[in-house]
Amino acid sequence: MKRKLLPWLLGFTAAVTLFACQAKKADPGSIVKSGKIKLTLERDQLQHVNIDTVRLAAENEQLTAVGEVSFAEDNVVRIYPIVSGTVERLFVSLGDYVTKGQALATLLSMDMSQIQRDHNIAKSNFSVEEKNLARAQELFQAGMMSEKEFATAKKDYSNALSEYNERTQILKLYGGSANDLDAIYNVVAPRSGYIVERNVTEGTQIRNDNNTNIFVWVWANVHESDMAKVREGDEVSVKTIAYPDRVFTGKVKKIGTMLDPDSRVIKVRTELANQDGLLKPEMFASIVITSKTKKVILAIPQSSIVLESNRYFVMREIRPGEFEKVAVTVGKTFGDFYEVTAGLKENDKIVSEGSLFVLAAFNRL
Repeated sequence: MKRKLLPWLLGFTAAVTLFACQAKKADPGSIVKSGKIKLTLERDQLQHVNIDTVRLAAENEQLTAVGEVSFAEDNVVRIYPIVSGTVERLFVSLGDYVTKGQALATLLSMDMSQIQRDHNIAKSNFSVEEKNLARAQELFQAGMMSEKEFATAKKDYSNALSEYNERTQILKLYGGSANDLDAIYNVVAPRSGYIVERNVTEGTQIRNDNNTNIFVWVWANVHESDMAKVREGDEVSVKTIAYPDRVFTGKVKKIGTMLDPDSRVIKVRTELANQDGLLKPEMFASIVITSKTKKVILAIPQSSIVLESNRYFVMREIRPGEFEKVAVTVGKTFGDFYEVTAGLKENDKIVSEGSLFVLAAFNRL
């Protein structure tokens, strides 16, 4: 009797061994615990659980960089001296808001004195020639002046008028006074805006052959290894130390063409709206660049994943109220979502809120 049972027992052992070997080859999406296939939750327990659907989503690849704030060069008006002279008075300081036409400074200038003198001489000559022409016309009509002499008088008047008009335009261009020979050159704002740079003080000597300036962009430092990830038009969000809770948004406007040989970074320019004037030149900034080139991936909320024994798990809904524990492989993180590369498929239903509660209940089975 015992001999007859032995082959049957051996066969049973082999079957168990074979089943165990097959179970070890299970893929990440298989049920984790043999014999504990599902967990059933009661209606009151389901009130603490949210179910979400695994779906395809567009991945926005993000790149983090550091940089600094600079004023937008396209909107900066640099005022260069067009006369030589000495700064007599300054009316504005760095950071002041000025309106178009507002006086910024005055210069005492010998050039301006010469312009005013030339204008007054031209005005005096025109007045003389105007009277000469009137007298010549009377003499010509009375037959006491030849036609040639009258033509000469008209030519002299025309030349004087042309010279006077030219000197008047020059004086107007330089903003000088036609009534006073004060040698004053007035520096005025050509447009409204903020004073972002001022390199002069009262008493400064200025020549008209130098580039002394009397008076937002954000530059991101992108590493060489990340250059291929950035394109013009990519969305940008910027935070500063001064305003940590404020996010400024814009787009990549220009990618530099020169790589810094020491730091191995390239400058990427972003243009931001700064209506409130909060962003100041030379502020340090933390920058996140979001690529406009998107690819479709399988995504699940971060809240649905539980880390257990160095593995990631989710609770998949088999049918309403019934769940199983599934191991998943995750990829990149973007926003509040994880990319899933194995373990789930599109349209699977998983626990998105309360996953830790459901998994703990499953482990107690």
